[in-house]
Amino acid sequence: MELRRLALCMAFFVLAVSQCSEARHSVRRRETFDDDVNYDDNLLADEAGDEDTQNDTDNDSQPEPIKVQAVIETTPTFYEVESGADQRLECKVSPDTGTVVQWFKNNMPYFIGGINLHNEEDRYAIAPDSKDLLIKNARVSDSGVFRCETVQQSPIAINHTLLVTEKPKVVNMSSSSGGVVGEGSELTLTCVVTGSPVPTVLWSVTRKGQENERLTEKDGEFSADGNIYSLYIKSVKRDQAGKYYCYAFNKVGTHQAETEVIVQRKPQVHVTRTIVNSDLRIEAVLQCSAHEEPRPHFRWYKDGGLIEDSSSNYKIITHGSHSNLTVFPTDDADFGTFTCEAENDFGKHNRSIELVQSPVVEDLEVDGSKMSWIVHSHQPLKEMEVQLKSHSENGEWRRLTVPLPEGSRHTYEVTYLLDDKQLEAGQYEAIVKVKNSKSWGGSNEPANVNIEVDTPVEYIQHASVYRGSAHSIRPAYTVLSTILMYLLVRML
Repeated sequence: MELRRLALCMAFFVLAVSQCSEARHSVRRRETFDDDVNYDDNLLADEAGDEDTQNDTDNDSQPEPIKVQAVIETTPTFYEVESGADQRLECKVSPDTGTVVQWFKNNMPYFIGGINLHNEEDRYAIAPDSKDLLIKNARVSDSGVFRCETVQQSPIAINHTLLVTEKPKVVNMSSSSGGVVGEGSELTLTCVVTGSPVPTVLWSVTRKGQENERLTEKDGEFSADGNIYSLYIKSVKRDQAGKYYCYAFNKVGTHQAETEVIVQRKPQVHVTRTIVNSDLRIEAVLQCSAHEEPRPHFRWYKDGGLIEDSSSNYKIITHGSHSNLTVFPTDDADFGTFTCEAENDFGKHNRSIELVQSPVVEDLEVDGSKMSWIVHSHQPLKEMEVQLKSHSENGEWRRLTVPLPEGSRHTYEVTYLLDDKQLEAGQYEAIVKVKNSKSWGGSNEPANVNIEVDTPVEYIQHASVYRGSAHSIRPAYTVLSTILMYLLVRML
């Protein structure tokens, strides 16, 4: 029984070993003749597919090669180039092969690899055999911040700053109203300036008869809007006319422009005399002038009424900036107030002249105690006096009669001395009054007179000359008597 069991076990063992050996032999045979397998057999094809699937799974499980992180070796740089020149911005990376970079200008993408994202800007390019950015014929608008950045899972970047320099240039300088403004109106001067770095702008003016002077805040308000610089004057005065300069400068160079400013104003009428003496059937010429530009138009009035050129009693002659009115008085009513008026685009102005028959006193002057004046009168003179009033609070007018000049003329020059008029020393106001056959007339403005009273000179004599004194010199005999008394005492 035991022998039987032993034989059965040995049979199972041999069978197992043979099956394992056959399996190993089948595997070797399939590996050797794998290329000759005919996949038309569905069973073999399925078996091959399963094995291939197993092989693919084994290949995917293998790790890929590790890529090296690219670095930028170039350091951030400040580039400065003159307008019109070429500039190369460096971006050196490691490793160079296989690394892609992109360029940005002011955060706007311009290049990725060698592809230009701004085809309209053909002056930009990637330099051959490099990753550097090349800018040709640089312009001021090219100034800015350029960034070179790697295209990878963890990008790195550097920033370059580019400044394209350009000399300042005043493109245009202008003034409001074409540089011709009325006095009291607004004036704005404008300067359009280009340049890089941004230029500094100064203003100056050369006025008539003066040297060039820099303008400051007291002269006007300064402002800047982009590249437009302005000077604003709220209310222009006549003395602000002149040649204005806009001066621009930076570290590259300078430039300036100029413009003329003409300040016009309403006319200012001037008259030769404010009072004119005449008489019936005596021609009188009244004169006025106004020199402003634009040239004014003149009109004459008599007691507020416009004088027409056709009037027989008047004749108006105007030439340039002067206008004369000739009056032919035939009646007392022809005397009165005549007004000269001048008008231009900026306004009008007038002055009045009195035509009278009373005496007219002019040019009253004082020189020490001497007074002088001129009298105009076509009528005979009757009386003349000087009136004085002290500057003291209680001063009263004092009348001094002046002798009438001899002869019969229309103009009299008079001189009058105050030395012997027994006036107290002090300050006085003096006026002159003259009467002719018609009425009294006199000086328009008082003159100041300073009266000084001379004091007698007191001569000082030495005390020894006219009286004795403890400090006076003693006579000789007094000294001698003193000596004799001394000797007498000694002898005793």
